[in-house]
Order: sequence, then C-alpha cells, then structure tokens
Amino acid sequence: MKFEITTARSEHANQIAKLTQELGYTANTKDTETWLTHLSRSPMHCVYIAVVDNQVCAWLVVEKRMFLESGTKAEITGLVVGKQYRCLGIAQALVRAAQEWAIEQGLETMVVRSNIEREESHLFYPKVGFERSKTTHVYTKSLKDNE
Repeated sequence: MKFEITTARSEHANQIAKLTQELGYTANTKDTETWLTHLSRSPMHCVYIAVVDNQVCAWLVVEKRMFLESGTKAEITGLVVGKQYRCLGIAQALVRAAQEWAIEQGLETMVVRSNIEREESHLFYPKVGFERSKTTHVYTKSLKDNE
C-alpha cells in the first residue's frame, strides 16, 4: 500500500479526531483543530500524518522537551495508526520522520511512553530501536476541584 508522510494541517482535524477516538479518547473535531493549530505553530512540536488515497490513516506528535534532571530530548507524545492500516510500515515511517525532525533540532535522544495496556506498542517500539528504560505510574488530578 502506498502512503505519504507529511505534516498535519487544520483541514485534517476531523480525520485525526476519528483516529484518536479509535484509542478510546473522546477527542472531537473542534478541540482537535484547536490543539493542532497550537502544536503546528509551536517550534517545539511537529505533527506528522500518513495519508493513503487522501485519507489520514495515522498521526504522530513529536515534542522537543527540556528536563531539569536530564536535559533536552525528543519525545513522541502520541502515535495512532488506524486499525486497517497497521503492520504496513506506516508507524515505522512516522517514527523515522520524527527522528529526522529531532536530529534537525540538534537532539540526540528520543523517548516514548506507552500505556501498559497497549500491548501492540510494547512489541512495536523495540522493533524500531527503542529500549525500555523504566516503568512509571501516571497520576492525574482535576484542577476543576480547586475552583
């Protein structure tokens, strides 16, 4: 299957939102367009999409992140491939694009975090050169409670 990797634009928001929903998130087109606009304008982020026959079939966000304890790294903060497009080399191509962007940013390390429930990703990332370095817990607190 022939696909193209390119940067996302606001007109892709609806298709990106639908892919995001495949992972169980409640993203809608309006919010996705707002977030995509901010990410696209940020020099610290890049949003790539994979397109097959004018249809967005996957997306990836990479971020240049500064850590006080370990310096600046690239981090893949999101990667989604539509169910019918998996195992076709699309995710690998998106990761390669992210790596090229990170190198252009002068970065030497790339990290990715993956939900423990996403077993497919735990098989995928080592295949494309990532090594598991630690396991963490994520805690969330609603700030609406503080109003």
